[in-house]
Amino acid sequence: MLKLRRQKNRSFNLRQYPISKVDLSSVAPCFSINEYGITANSAVSFIGGEGIVASLTDRETWVLAGLSKSAKKIFEFGTCSGKTTHVMALNTSEDAELFTLTIHPDEADKLFFDAKDDRRHREVAELEAKFIKFYYEGHPTEKKITQIFSDSKKFDETELTGKIDLIFIDGAHTKSYVENDTKKAFRMLSSQGVIVWHDYKPDAPDVFKYLNELSKTIELMHIKDTDLVLYRKHPV
Repeated sequence: MLKLRRQKNRSFNLRQYPISKVDLSSVAPCFSINEYGITANSAVSFIGGEGIVASLTDRETWVLAGLSKSAKKIFEFGTCSGKTTHVMALNTSEDAELFTLTIHPDEADKLFFDAKDDRRHREVAELEAKFIKFYYEGHPTEKKITQIFSDSKKFDETELTGKIDLIFIDGAHTKSYVENDTKKAFRMLSSQGVIVWHDYKPDAPDVFKYLNELSKTIELMHIKDTDLVLYRKHPV
């Protein structure tokens, strides 16, 4: 079965993914292009991922940083080291709020996986939930950030319904969790909100399959040269 999965994953690398790719310039106004190329509006406060556990690529970090500039409230499923949380906070206004959720390391072995959840990514989720102190601690960004220790399936999003401008889904990469996190994200999304999912690729099969199915019912965009998929409640 593992051999067949690897063959199937490799085959996708040779053809177009089901979700259509879009140029970065169509993602948000700050990434617009003029005769010189990308404009100065795309400038962000940036930190590369060198040596950081489960870091995004530099391009992916730039995308999230750019989207954060216009967000007043941000929610992140999957804190890991807190580096991405910190970068998003760096690029928000002083009155912005960020909520970031992770399972406490002492509770990681109690995650509610379904029997059909991808086994390898069950293990990855437990391994990456090892932090109780985070990258942003001790920095000015810390005052903007609310750290939530919870299994996302147990998290009650009621108080944030309709309030979040940017939601980043990068928690456990299994079907039951990405489905849970997505449903809660849609309930939290503000009228002009954006949802971004990470690891849209065959190597994360549950994320890949779930988003491909979701794209049959709503318009999703695969951002070129990234593993990010984006949904915008209203067109730019």
